[in-house]
Amino acid sequence: MGNNHSREGSPKHGISRNNSGSDLQEKIPSQLLPIDKLAKLLTQKTLEEDSIENGISVSTFTRYLFPKYPELGQRLFHHWQIGAGVVNDTGMMSPANFRAQADKLMGVMVDDQQIQMYVTMYAEHSDTMQTEQFHNLLLTVYKIAMEHYPDGPQSCRQLFKTVQAVVDSAFHKKESLPAVYLAHWIEEHCKRLITVLHRYIVHILTTGFHSVTERINDKNQGLELTTPVLEKAPTPWDKTQPLLPVSQVWILAATLPPLYTKPSHLSPTSSTNGFSMQNYLAKILDLSCPSHWTLLYNSLQHGLGANRFLHHVLSYRGPTLTFLRGEQDTEFCIGATQEWQESHLYWGGEESIIVQILPLYHVVQRGPKLLYLNMKIRGYPKGIRAGLDPRKPSLDINESFTVMTYKGIPYQLQTVEVWGCGTPQSREMQLDIKKWEVKQAERQRVVKLSANEWTDHPDRYLLELAGRPNYSQSNN
Repeated sequence: MGNNHSREGSPKHGISRNNSGSDLQEKIPSQLLPIDKLAKLLTQKTLEEDSIENGISVSTFTRYLFPKYPELGQRLFHHWQIGAGVVNDTGMMSPANFRAQADKLMGVMVDDQQIQMYVTMYAEHSDTMQTEQFHNLLLTVYKIAMEHYPDGPQSCRQLFKTVQAVVDSAFHKKESLPAVYLAHWIEEHCKRLITVLHRYIVHILTTGFHSVTERINDKNQGLELTTPVLEKAPTPWDKTQPLLPVSQVWILAATLPPLYTKPSHLSPTSSTNGFSMQNYLAKILDLSCPSHWTLLYNSLQHGLGANRFLHHVLSYRGPTLTFLRGEQDTEFCIGATQEWQESHLYWGGEESIIVQILPLYHVVQRGPKLLYLNMKIRGYPKGIRAGLDPRKPSLDINESFTVMTYKGIPYQLQTVEVWGCGTPQSREMQLDIKKWEVKQAERQRVVKLSANEWTDHPDRYLLELAGRPNYSQSNN
């Protein structure tokens, strides 16, 4: 713990660019943060309510900072006690230790260090982590994310299935695993899972003194977490959309590259003109509006077939997520970094990705030239393929959209959904292109025939059968 403190918390070291895109280059000295004021207020409340002098009790810490998440508050307080070398069970901490541990936590800016810190905290500083502990960590992060959802608190009937898929994938049916292995697994398959938890705790620590002094019930004002928002159905009677459970949106936001989930615009507090505390907090917390996913294609609504897929997906010039659901509760997600295109070659950017969602949640493959779509070119395989090895793709959807094959195992394809993750302008541009194509098709239907062409035209024969042998002179 001492080595980590010197590396993560010393003001002599700068903050390196983390993997989530933070562009902070300098660490902010602790005296510029409101931690000292918070420590004094909590010490005063502990004296008034718990009759303990010169200390902060776990009950005061939890009651004023984490009233909605008492288990999280108790875990964090215990973690800080161990970090400060407090081995007794008095359930209190000195103001100096509180300031030092809070400063240390806020100095952890790199993703892998955050993951290791919170895995250690939920594993209760043991070398191994139990399935129940990992399950509690997932549910805590989910609850925080959903209670800060822009459309209001959310619930999901698929939550247990989604969380269980993550647990089963990580533990491989074992009851416990080394905490170091769990940290590496999270970094590989849901890298930004802990980011939500860390941002929330930093927000509480930096704004908590307001709630203590002003008795604010809602201590989460001003905090927006970047879980993507699903576009609502255009009509209330349309029960076919969205099919995508919000719990899957939450876990995918922790896995997918920022290309698919980054906000469409930033909060005014993120201005880069000069340094300020508000500017620093905006960057560390990522206080911004989440992106919106637009439904492009739903096979239950539009019909399951290659032609329907192409009609609704082509010309969308932005990143997309394609959800493939098959029999035996099998589900996959394909992330395309660019517009879908028909070609005999594989295409896609560096952030193209394949994720299995059910029955096990994990990243299957990621990398460039991952996708393949061909419905017209002769001499080449037809259908959709995804995988880094063209000779042996991980996913294969046949031309008729009836069978989905994963690593050689066929599954009957049941539903397909495609969501656009680009800007609103990407969707508007696609709709404009569709309108233009419809107009061009209408123009081509109006064809003027010459006299010789009409003589041999099949419509002339039909008119004669209907009793109009001389259509051009019928008025005479």
